Formats: sequence, structure tokens, C-alpha cells
Amino acid sequence: MSDARKVWVRAAYDKLDVNKDGRVTLQDIAQIYDASEHPDVREGRKTPNEVFQDFMMQWDTQVADGIVTFEEFCDYYEGVSCSIDRDDYFALMMKNAWKL
Repeated sequence: MSDARKVWVRAAYDKLDVNKDGRVTLQDIAQIYDASEHPDVREGRKTPNEVFQDFMMQWDTQVADGIVTFEEFCDYYEGVSCSIDRDDYFALMMKNAWKL
């Protein structure tokens, strides 16, 4: 992944790391993501905590410990990055996805 793309990945990670301790936890996610509006929660299929855990599992891959490191987050976006040809499109995707 290019350095230009890593800047956007870092910006998204920093947004998730609410308390700025260098790691993303369920508590960080809960502060910025309103799971009560998720369709599965609204329809009673999942609890907000289950939605948060599903969200975290996308990135908590190297060591499933409830903590997403920047390296884990980067690994996820490395895969995404492979399918996007241009840096400006990647930047647009990150801006829209994370409201950066």
C-alpha cells in the first residue's frame, strides 16, 4: 500500500482511537458508533454489543484479543487497497466511509 494511502488509513484509525492510547477497543467504537440504529438491533436480531463485536472482528485478526492494533487495521485496508487502482479513489472511499 502506498504511503499516500497509509495516511488515510492512519486518519481513520486515529478517529476510531477515541482515547488516543494507540489501540482501538470496543469502548472506543461504542463512543463513536451508534449501534442502536443498526438494522439487526432495530429488528431485535442482535444486541448493540454483538454489533460492536462483529464490527471489531473485521480488524482484530492477528491476535483476537478485543484490541485492534494499527497493524491489524492496515492489514485489512491493504486487501481493500488492492482492488482500487488510484490513490485519489482510495482517498475518496476513506473520506466517505469514515467521514474524514
